[in-house]
Parts: sequence; C-alpha cells; structure tokens
Amino acid sequence: MSSASSPPDRPRRVSWRDHLDQPVEVPAVPGPQAPAFYVPIGELQGAEYRRNAFAAGTTEELAALREIIAIGPGTRVLDVGCGDARHLRALVAEQPGVHAVGIDVSDALVAAGRQAAATSNVEVELHTGDARSLTAVLGDLAGTFDVVWSLCQGALGTSPLTDPDVVAGMAAAARPGGTVVMTFFHALFAARHVAPGDAFDTLDLVHHQLAEVRGPDHAREEFDLWTASYTAREAAALAEAAGLVVSTVRGVEPGAYGRRRDGEVALDDPEVLVVAQRPA
Repeated sequence: MSSASSPPDRPRRVSWRDHLDQPVEVPAVPGPQAPAFYVPIGELQGAEYRRNAFAAGTTEELAALREIIAIGPGTRVLDVGCGDARHLRALVAEQPGVHAVGIDVSDALVAAGRQAAATSNVEVELHTGDARSLTAVLGDLAGTFDVVWSLCQGALGTSPLTDPDVVAGMAAAARPGGTVVMTFFHALFAARHVAPGDAFDTLDLVHHQLAEVRGPDHAREEFDLWTASYTAREAAALAEAAGLVVSTVRGVEPGAYGRRRDGEVALDDPEVLVVAQRPA
C-alpha cells in the first residue's frame, strides 16, 4: 500500500520512556505494509465518532480555516482522513456550491458521514481509502483540488512510518497553485505531557497510548495507538520534501485554531498547523 519512499520493514531502534522518564516496553510500531491500525477503531465507533471530545471544535476550526484559505462557490476541497466528514458537512452547510470530497480508511466512518450528510441535506462525496495510496484512491481526481486538508492528524493515523507517503499524496492531490493544510502532533507538547500508561520514543518522536474507545450500546475496547510527532521545523520540512512551498505554521489545538498568530507556536500547543502551496 505504500510507495517506494517508505522505509522498509525492519527492526527499529527505539528508546521508549514512560511518564517518569524510565525505559518501558511498547508493542512494535506497525510497519509500512501493515494494515492501517485505525480501521478497527473506526469500525467500532461508527456514528459514535461524533461523541469524541475533539469533534466539538468543528465550528471554531472551520471559521479559523476560512480566514486562512479562500473558499467560495465552486471551490474543490478534499479532506484526507475525514472521519465522519464533520468539517466538510459544516463547510457545505455554510457555503453552498463548494465541491467537497472526503477520504477515510474506515468504512464505518464513511457510512456515518454519508448518513449525517443525508440527514442534514448537504452534499458531500465520501470514499473509503488508505491515505498511504491516495493517488491511486483518487484516480482521475488527483491534481484537481483547490484545497486539500488533513485535520486532527486524520491522514496520519495509518502508520507513523509512512507519513511522508501521505503528505506526498496530498501534495499530488492539489492542483498546481492549490493549498494544502495539515495538522501534526507537536513533539514538544508530546514529550512534556507523557501521561501515566503512555510512552514516548525519544529517537523517532513517536507517542504510544493504550486508549479506551467507546462504541455504540456502551461497548468499550482498548487499542494501541501510535502517533508520530513533529517539531514545527520538522513538520514544515515534511511538506517541503513533498514539493510544497510552506507559507506559514501556527500552534493549534482542537477547537482553538485561531488563538495563535501565524508563525507562533507555544510549547503547550498540542498540534502544529502547516499551510503550504503546490507550485503553479
């Protein structure tokens, strides 16, 4: 599923540390060829995805994004790792005429998004697909979008080892001159706030969490989550390596995309927002 730019499956040198900065054992990070670990999480949640705490910030996030990005009737927007398409549904409700397309690796989340869109009478186009092979998933749609975004690290929930493939696919999805917006888990925040039971790999800056996820009918299951984290400089470099031209970065958190000025990143900002353009 990954491109030639992905690192090969091989043992990784890791230095996992717990919240007391002591060595700790963690399950191996999924390799580039491994199935996306988020699939069973999405399948459990389905329509319950909307109950995640981070999903409450949709309105503020969208308002902040619209101050950064020119979006109007006819704008083609692609959301990679869209979940239940909450941002796209809110966008189309506010701005009729936007052509909104979403991709997510979970069939259940795509189904939840379609149902919610139908209930709200908004038109969005949703597809199931792995962000690591985004160009193949999009087919003829690749290279046609005015705006491509991945929010709340939605596209980076496949394997931390294949983030470069995801970013490259997003760059290729944008039309020449188009805009790409991505949020990355902030490494400085991650290292400062390792919770009991979590671990942080100080070599590759990957965060591990054993998370309880809630589904319908009070169902609960635990899942291993691995999230690659980045400094602002590394996040910008990842975009530039994909051929994008970075225009700005800022620190954000769910529901607070507009609290920082462009170019401002605080130590306690959980995410870094990168705005870049595909050269015309």
